[in-house]
Amino acid sequence: MPMHLVRKYTGHTISAHEIAHARRQGTTAAAIATAIADTCHALAATEANLTQCAGTLATDLDEVRRALAAGPSDPTPTPNPTGRLQTHGPRLDALTAQRATHITHLRALARIWLAHHTPTTSTASQAEQMRRYAATILAAIDNDIREGTVPTGIGSYVDLHRYLDANDYLIATGVPYDVTQASIDLIAALQGLVVARLRQGDRPYCTHDTCAFPTHDHTTAYDPDGHDLSQAQPMRCRHCGQPAHYDARLDDHRHDDPATPDCFLIHRDD
Repeated sequence: MPMHLVRKYTGHTISAHEIAHARRQGTTAAAIATAIADTCHALAATEANLTQCAGTLATDLDEVRRALAAGPSDPTPTPNPTGRLQTHGPRLDALTAQRATHITHLRALARIWLAHHTPTTSTASQAEQMRRYAATILAAIDNDIREGTVPTGIGSYVDLHRYLDANDYLIATGVPYDVTQASIDLIAALQGLVVARLRQGDRPYCTHDTCAFPTHDHTTAYDPDGHDLSQAQPMRCRHCGQPAHYDARLDDHRHDDPATPDCFLIHRDD
């Protein structure tokens, strides 16, 4: 079983023994274990096919290079003129996309596995459990940031909901919910803890010079007094002067740095 792929692409270790044990339980754990094993097998098969396809293309390209580099007295290979690139290029693209899909699926399954296998003890305090939940959710958010699903510097759970269903973080982490007021209060407190960490001063964020997120615009055509500028300049909040941007997905402005306190003109819903 190619379980090394879990470690390679998620950073977590799930052994074949753990998978086999979970599959014998006949519970939710068994379904998760089966999905992880199936995804690993599919990913391994895709990578094997991708390796073969890339090797074929490399051989064809090497023939072309040798033909071009051959001297007058050198034997000259004859590259295949029947459209090898058209034949194998689309397959390479398809396999590459398929591999990316398997990896995304495997990462999601690994997060769910870890949420259902988080070691707990009878003496663990609720505060400690909350910190574990928050750390797991923050890691999932950071993974979505790396994949370009949400922007760097997002600092509000409400803003997260504008990009995806942020409740999925709670579900994947295994946060209990039974429609009672206690579980509602727990989730509200947990979201507050996650937001507080998102707004820590050491969190990365995008700026005018570094942002590539498609819905962000870090420029402005107006000076602080509202007059037209001859050319666009980096945007700053007209109230507090901090670097800012317009987010088309939110249809609103945000400070670049999530640690920047909300001001009269720019404030987040929590």
